[in-house]
Amino acid sequence: MGVYCGKLMADMGADVVKVEPPGGDSMRRIGPFLSHRTGYSASNSESSLHWLHFNTNKRSITLNIATADGGAILRRLACGADVLLETFPPGYMESLGLGFASLEAENPGLIYASVTPFGQTGSNKDFKASDLVGLAMGGYLYVTGWPHTPPTRLWGSQAYHTASNRAYIAILIAIYHRLATGLGQQVDVSMQETVAATTEHVNTAYNYDHVPAVRCGFRHGGQFIATWRCKDGYVSITTNTQQAWDDLRSWMLRDGMAGDLMDPRYDDRFILRGDLSSHIEGLIQAWALNHTRREIADWGQDHHHPWGPVVTEDEILENEQLRERGFFIKSNNQGSEPALVYPGAPYKFSQSSWQFRHAAPDAGQHNQDIYCGELGFTVSDLEALSAARAI
Repeated sequence: MGVYCGKLMADMGADVVKVEPPGGDSMRRIGPFLSHRTGYSASNSESSLHWLHFNTNKRSITLNIATADGGAILRRLACGADVLLETFPPGYMESLGLGFASLEAENPGLIYASVTPFGQTGSNKDFKASDLVGLAMGGYLYVTGWPHTPPTRLWGSQAYHTASNRAYIAILIAIYHRLATGLGQQVDVSMQETVAATTEHVNTAYNYDHVPAVRCGFRHGGQFIATWRCKDGYVSITTNTQQAWDDLRSWMLRDGMAGDLMDPRYDDRFILRGDLSSHIEGLIQAWALNHTRREIADWGQDHHHPWGPVVTEDEILENEQLRERGFFIKSNNQGSEPALVYPGAPYKFSQSSWQFRHAAPDAGQHNQDIYCGELGFTVSDLEALSAARAI
């Protein structure tokens, strides 16, 4: 769950060393895989698109930290590191003599970031969890979906990504603290807590009404944002201001489809929260089917309202705005490897070190560079360590 955190750091210029078990990280076996036409297959550990996306700009070494030799090597690496990022269960690193207290004694400036499902303390700290469990126990799953259906999982690893984002922010704060004090610290990130912090209206609604929030289907929990089917797909319409609500009603009136929405009882936009919401939504849906996404979105934007089309995956890849800003990055061909197009930075700075330096590494690709070039091992040492299954 911390792999995206490492990617964020690596893409911003940090020298991130991915420590994999001998044979490679199990993430390398997560599909989809590059097409067989490129010479790759699902049996090739370097062809996972999942791996290739989340490990750009990282270096890779193989290391079995559970062995005495492997643990000693990790300790040496940590002595010269700014940040150690780990996602093992609470207590595991301590059981190997590689916990924060032990490593801090040798490197007082070390920032030791631990990302786990429920944190390092508390009655649930030893519970196992997937992305789905993170969404469920963080409070997000219950409010996702339709009122008449069970809670619905968000697509993608959203809980994992949220934990990684918060870990990245926390590490930057810890680095800032170290600049002022010279001291490192342990950063304890709980996936459950990071998800709970993103639930927006849920806790607020409960504090006011003392009843759990309900699933809202195509509507945002705040009731003033909804996604409507139109001629060629879906469009998002926001009526969180009186002007937006009045403008929408007026346009529907000009089309002869406003029904009774011009009645003064609908002047207060908060009626959307009331008993007549189904009637209002029926009228808006019938009207939206007479327009395209672009017509509705452009009209809304021209009137200073945040309306927009719901785009599909292929439209993202061809999006003019994203291409004009250079969001998509094409990798350089390396030997027989195909050139791939990657998502770029989710932010831009006037002065920034963000760049696509190289693709995700092969398993253990940098063993010799790091073990021999940086730690002083000989090739014979590596052969012995490999035979002992330490690397």
